Amino acid sequence: MRLIMIAAAGLIATASCSGLLNLDQEKQNLLQTDRAFSQESVSSGAPVAFDSFMADSATMLRNDAHPFVGRERINELFARWPGGTLVWEPEFVDISLSGDMGYTYGRWDYTATDSAGNEVASAGYYITIWKKQSDGSWKWVFDTGTEGIPEE
Repeated sequence: MRLIMIAAAGLIATASCSGLLNLDQEKQNLLQTDRAFSQESVSSGAPVAFDSFMADSATMLRNDAHPFVGRERINELFARWPGGTLVWEPEFVDISLSGDMGYTYGRWDYTATDSAGNEVASAGYYITIWKKQSDGSWKWVFDTGTEGIPEE
């Protein structure tokens, strides 16, 4: 009986360790997804990128506005997108022990040219909450950010 208990404990420990390794791999997958999201924003524009990586039930919070809930409302917001380049880099990632939810946060930078031909720039930090989809991909379900951080 004692041998069975020791073997069972060994199996549980092995499963736990391999689970942690899978979580580490999932964190890397989520980081890669967030970086691909940013690259899509640069190459195709923020409206396309946000739509491509969005879950249908997503919610977005922006300054001075009520929450934008669902794909249709978020795309209405982006229909007013003034153009420019929005790029970001995740600085941190974590995922749930079940591996089906996660979040990233990092710094974003936005640049555009105004009607007078002057470059306009702003920057801030964001947080994005992600949900793993049935096909194994990650889609964002919540996105928000701050702006107006001082230059360093």
